[in-house]
Order: sequence, then C-alpha cells, then structure tokens
Amino acid sequence: MRVLIGGGSGFVGRELSRLLRDKGHEVTVISRQPGPGKITWGELESHGLPPCEGAINLAGENLMNPLRWWNESYKKDLFSSRIDTTKALAEAIAASPTPPHSWVLVSGVACYKPS
Repeated sequence: MRVLIGGGSGFVGRELSRLLRDKGHEVTVISRQPGPGKITWGELESHGLPPCEGAINLAGENLMNPLRWWNESYKKDLFSSRIDTTKALAEAIAASPTPPHSWVLVSGVACYKPS
C-alpha cells in the first residue's frame, strides 16, 4: 500500500514510517524539509496529492519544546503547525481525482481549550 505521512520525520512519524516500510509499504513523507522519499508542504499545495491509498497527518510543533518560550508567537506557531497542515492535506485530498481510501489525523489535545 502507498501511504502518505504528514509529519513523518517527527518523533512518532519516523517510527511509523520505519514500521510501514518494514512491512513492505511504500511511504512518502510530507515534511518542511525536502529529501529522498519526501515532499514538502509547499509541493503538496502546488502539485497536489501524490498517489496513495492512505494518508496520515501527524504534523505539529512539539508542545513541550524546551528551546521555545511559551508566548503568543510560539502559540501561533503551535496552532499553525496543526491547523494549516491539516487544512493543506484536506484540500489536497478533496481535490484529488483518486483520493486515499483512508485518512487518519493525530493531534495532541493539550494545546486546545477545553470544550
């Protein structure tokens, strides 16, 4: 199966990518940085969804980043890293002539206000 993983170069994404590849699946990672087996979020927005049967979004700035102070700028980056990536992937899936059969979104709830 061809699987697209947003945030596939992060803590959870690296392990999931490795596991899926070990099981024989073809993995493409959406990342901020280009590289082998990767596309960037900008490429996703400009070129559309690559062929895939499954899409997973794990993207998001680390909530407990020890290198960042909790302030409005960090809060904005945190929300953007989750909301903008989800929106970009949703729009690419909606515009695809052959959308994936499955789409999974994983996000930490600790950064959102209780409802």
